[in-house]
Amino acid sequence: MGLPPAKADVALTVETGPAPRADHILFGWGGRYGLTLGSCGSDWLMASALDGAFLIEPGRHRVRCFVERPNEPAWLDVLVRRVLPRVAMLYGATAVHAATAAIDGGALMLLGGSGAGKSTLSASLGANGWDILSDDISIIWEPGAPVVTPSTTGVCVWEDSRVGLELPDPLCVPMPGYEGKVRFAPGGEQDGGAVPLKALIFLARLPNIEMPELRPLPAGEGLIRASRQRIRFNPADANRETVDTFGRLGEIARVTPCYGLRYPADYGALPQVAELLRGILRA
Repeated sequence: MGLPPAKADVALTVETGPAPRADHILFGWGGRYGLTLGSCGSDWLMASALDGAFLIEPGRHRVRCFVERPNEPAWLDVLVRRVLPRVAMLYGATAVHAATAAIDGGALMLLGGSGAGKSTLSASLGANGWDILSDDISIIWEPGAPVVTPSTTGVCVWEDSRVGLELPDPLCVPMPGYEGKVRFAPGGEQDGGAVPLKALIFLARLPNIEMPELRPLPAGEGLIRASRQRIRFNPADANRETVDTFGRLGEIARVTPCYGLRYPADYGALPQVAELLRGILRA
């Protein structure tokens, strides 16, 4: 049986003229992107302090990108890492703050709060032959038989991780808006198709343990932990989005094995972690 058509067909256009103005600003996210969500007639408008305003027209299956500096990477970074994952939600996808790595035809989603090591572990896996489907926001389709599609290329890491992992300088480029952070692009990414989701892995990177420890989690605990990492398209409409997202995450956690992974903070433990993860895919 083939995989379901996990995608949203959306046309993108890039324009350098003035961006439309929002009728109402509905929500603003903090952080380096300075992203805001507004309404513009019957459409949505996302805008970034870095560069770019993105008119999302669901009825026309179109996103119009208004940019000041089209030859610089900032607006494209905003589009790929923040706007398009949320656009996918309008077409039935579930978006989660997580990294996803794939190998041998299966994907593992790596979840955890800040400092859990999602990006560092993803970079280590990417340097050793895994496909990195996302290092930030992961996109899940078909919750009854979950599949994941790529939402970014490469992995964003701080300088200490770049040095600790010995990532090659030619494969690392500076990240727009981040002093001291680079995007590591190991290459060899898969062709953009959907990959079956084999497990949810909840990470805890700890300084006081010597060996990686993996334990199965009940589906209910997996749902609770995953819900903490959910992405919302419009946080100003929290009630409806919460009901929809919890329903899909509940179905995903019910049919997908969940694990807690505690592992040492030193880089030398990452090969052992990778072997544990390969073991999950072999099971």
